[in-house]
Amino acid sequence: MTQISKFHQLLIGCSAIATAAFGSLVPSASAAEQFNSQTVQFDRDTIIEFQFLGSNNSAQSTFGVLNLATGEKVPLISEARAQDKPGRNFTGTAGKAVRKPFAEYTFKSGTPYTLYLESTAKGKGTTTVYSVPDRNGGAQLAKFDNEATALGTQGVKIGWNDGISGRGSDFNQFLVIAGGGIGCPCKPSPVLTAPIPPEVPPTRNNAPSGRG
Repeated sequence: MTQISKFHQLLIGCSAIATAAFGSLVPSASAAEQFNSQTVQFDRDTIIEFQFLGSNNSAQSTFGVLNLATGEKVPLISEARAQDKPGRNFTGTAGKAVRKPFAEYTFKSGTPYTLYLESTAKGKGTTTVYSVPDRNGGAQLAKFDNEATALGTQGVKIGWNDGISGRGSDFNQFLVIAGGGIGCPCKPSPVLTAPIPPEVPPTRNNAPSGRG
């Protein structure tokens, strides 16, 4: 299995900026790769960044990734509290309900995954729902607004129904976006910045005082 370096494979999360700065450094997802409600799987090791966009629910939720080959669950983004102002409304935002809105995960080549949302509401215990309907008894509780090919451009927004709040048709109770150059830590190479202009030789109008 090919190992990846973080610089060369800030895949997908840094694609838009990397392409602008370095040309076609980061390849886009191929047609064989999948990032949707049927499965999440890539044909090469791939790092994807996720960003929390907001929540609108009565539950306190944690978003993460489940490796279907090993059963390993990795939490990525968690709400510190269910809402910004409990008792006032159901709105949760980055910096208030969620203290760390960015996360990244390395998807291993040829390995099937599903995303998950684990939610707890007072008096209702804990409910876990998955992006793959088969694990929800056939119910679709996560909605992807794009395919894998959008990961390196505008990103893929994922809206969740947490299985606790609202109606089954709601997909606004927990929102994240994958890829699209969000929260990218990479910066353009210094060689691409504008050169510092040379100093202008003094003239009579700008010569140091005491001369001319």
